[in-house]
Amino acid sequence: MDNKLKFSKVRWAIILILVLVGIGLCVELSYIFYKTNFAAVYVPSFCTVSDLIDCDGVSRTTYSLTFGVPNALWGLFLYSIILMLLFVDRIQAKFNNTIFDVFENPRSYIATLGLISFALSMVLAFISIFKINKICVLCFCTYFVDLFIALVAKQKGFFVEDIKTTIIDFVKGAKKYFALFLIVLIAFISALVYFDKTYIFSPKLKQDRVMKEFFEAKHNKYAIKGNILGNEDAKVVVEVYSDFNCPFCRVLNIMLHKIAKDGKILVKDTNFPLDTSCNSKVSSTLGGHETSCLYSKYALAAKKQGKHWGVSNILFDYHPKTVEEINERIKKAHLDIDMDKLMSDVNSPAVAQELAEEIEKAGQLNLNGTPALVINGVFYMGGMPYDELVERINLAQKRAEN
Repeated sequence: MDNKLKFSKVRWAIILILVLVGIGLCVELSYIFYKTNFAAVYVPSFCTVSDLIDCDGVSRTTYSLTFGVPNALWGLFLYSIILMLLFVDRIQAKFNNTIFDVFENPRSYIATLGLISFALSMVLAFISIFKINKICVLCFCTYFVDLFIALVAKQKGFFVEDIKTTIIDFVKGAKKYFALFLIVLIAFISALVYFDKTYIFSPKLKQDRVMKEFFEAKHNKYAIKGNILGNEDAKVVVEVYSDFNCPFCRVLNIMLHKIAKDGKILVKDTNFPLDTSCNSKVSSTLGGHETSCLYSKYALAAKKQGKHWGVSNILFDYHPKTVEEINERIKKAHLDIDMDKLMSDVNSPAVAQELAEEIEKAGQLNLNGTPALVINGVFYMGGMPYDELVERINLAQKRAEN
């Protein structure tokens, strides 16, 4: 093959060595990714030595994947193609008049692939340094391997001829095997969409992506206004013990609203404000919880007018500081609520007694914080990821049906 002769033995051997080094680095990076994203317990990698030099930390971020596929696997894919191109003349000699004949200028393809991968690597390097604030030493090693491959393989000049040749040959090959090209392209894009949606390569990152909806929500888009959240005839009853100033209680509240849309559960809310002004079960008022008792009284008072969740979601979303701010927020929400009656109930002995009874009920569970859940009689302390919550509810549903 005439074009292959442009590769001197030295250049060919150097690229082969670089490719093998790249494969070794990517195998190690794949192993690190597996440990940090799948293993329950693992020993930190040798390249995790500080807050800055932290391969494990980088592999735990969403930036360690592209289209849902770990960057280490993309690297293996790249080096496999380059390895194939290095031996394509031998493949062509063995399989004449096949698709391999379209690879007329493998050296240019290798130079172009090396250049493109290095350019993309610089984007990842920028993200690593300035966004993640962590450096993966092994990743940076692959970046330089890509650069060296490009430099060794390139023709004279700054890659212009290599890129031009690669584009021309690519278009020619796509036209010659158009049907096959189209099938491969559709399959490739479909696979990427699947990987990106399912996060099959990283369940922990998938969990983070799912939870992002709830943690970053400015408002509860699933919010209801009435007293009943879910289906009164549901076989699964979720009792939630919460504090309006507890950050994860707000997250859990949105999660339960979303699940309740399907009508499979009935959510029953019990107040457990971490505020000593009404709760003797806690030793001290946690910082930021000074309005918790007041919020609980508002929620209970709103229930008397059938607007429990309407007011509760306002308190979760806005955390108004004073009575005036609370009332203003409720008025703006247009809940069709009698404000005079609401204020009378907030300050009534009856609501104070209801709150005391709810606190006593929560105290029987020996709560030391919030949130807490009781799903069909099974107690769970603390928050949990959305997928886990759905799984536990589904399990309770199966038990109830059996």
